[in-house]
Amino acid sequence: MSAVFARLNMLMFIAWRNVWRNPIRSVLTVSALAGGVIMLILYYSLMAGISQQMIRFATEISTGRIQIQRQAFIQDQDLYATIPWQYLTQLEQQNPSLQFAPRLYAAALASHQESSTGVQIMAVDSQRERPVTKLLTHVRQGQMNLEQGIEQDGMTYAPVVLGYQLARNMGVTLGDELVLVSQAADGSIGNDLFRVAGILKPINPTFDRMGVLMSIESYKALMYLETGIHEIIVNFEIEPLQTSNSEDWLSTIQQQLMTQITAQEQAQPLDKLGGKVQVRNWREVSPSLSQMLALSHSMMLMTGVVVMSLASLGMLNTMLMAVHERRQEFAILRAIGMKRRWLLLMVSLESLFLALISAVMGSLLGTWMSLRFEHQGIDFSASMPDGYDWAGMVFEPVMHGLLLPEHIYQSCLMMLVISMLASLFPAWLSTRHRPAESMR
Repeated sequence: MSAVFARLNMLMFIAWRNVWRNPIRSVLTVSALAGGVIMLILYYSLMAGISQQMIRFATEISTGRIQIQRQAFIQDQDLYATIPWQYLTQLEQQNPSLQFAPRLYAAALASHQESSTGVQIMAVDSQRERPVTKLLTHVRQGQMNLEQGIEQDGMTYAPVVLGYQLARNMGVTLGDELVLVSQAADGSIGNDLFRVAGILKPINPTFDRMGVLMSIESYKALMYLETGIHEIIVNFEIEPLQTSNSEDWLSTIQQQLMTQITAQEQAQPLDKLGGKVQVRNWREVSPSLSQMLALSHSMMLMTGVVVMSLASLGMLNTMLMAVHERRQEFAILRAIGMKRRWLLLMVSLESLFLALISAVMGSLLGTWMSLRFEHQGIDFSASMPDGYDWAGMVFEPVMHGLLLPEHIYQSCLMMLVISMLASLFPAWLSTRHRPAESMR
């Protein structure tokens, strides 16, 4: 056994010396492989940052982590498919660690001076909404005091906040009068005058183009709907120890809420026309976003394989040249009794040393660049001041990376595996030379 270790140490020493017999070629090979590692770490960091930004925007700005709705409202936006207020009260009592926010919706006709257009009304409870989402802080102009009336011309108007594209299309500015007309829940024509108190930043294309935000009290006065609410938004804080299994934690809370609501339905049956109460997580609410995130992971793997395969061509070329130049050397080693497996191991060790040097350099530089990218980000606000639209949602125009430990070791491991596979053919060729022919 000691003889084997001694021979292995000798082969490692010879392989290390052989790596630097042609330093220019070795440096070029290391640069190519290290550049591939740097590109992979930066790419993984960018995709992870975009994915986190998507999830954060979807759950913190508007949709929340979980939504509770009636089946008829999910399918047809049925005005009468409401959840009783008692359900919300009991859920709050049973789950003190969760935050709940009720919402009401309706379709209406909005008019300002000579322009009219169809809009979608969203009514929220400001006190409950603020701990759950950041919707009420996502304001471009004005303020979000939806419960405080606006005094003007000796009258008190209920305030509304408009989507930015709706306000632009209708030519509405802060303080302008807005008329809303809709069919109320009792069959009458609901109409009222409102004052524009604020304009939202971009949230999603549909709400930006049609959204009108108001308080629940103003909604009840307009729509005469007192029976319940259309939607309950649920959010919760994920502890640092739960971040790695956040999806399991989300499923657990979703199942817990479904069990509690089923018990409430048995105790307080609902009308059949509205359907069952459904508890959906953000992936079910935004399936296109969920599919986009799943596709991004596959793209990361495919991109890594392609980048490292191209970079490993440098390793293949270097080892082919080295094997070709040292045919007589290999022939002499074979003639004095070196076995083929030891010769194969020696050439493979040369490739391994090049790959390890590349992994160290690439991981250090890639980590440094990714950390700078994570803090500074890429700012597209000059060309896209309103953000960019992706998977039906509008995101902030500043992209930040997110460097995770697995990005570093996955990139290095992928480079090591692919580069070593590329070096197998040159190593095999080194054992195929016939000593008698090669020494001529």
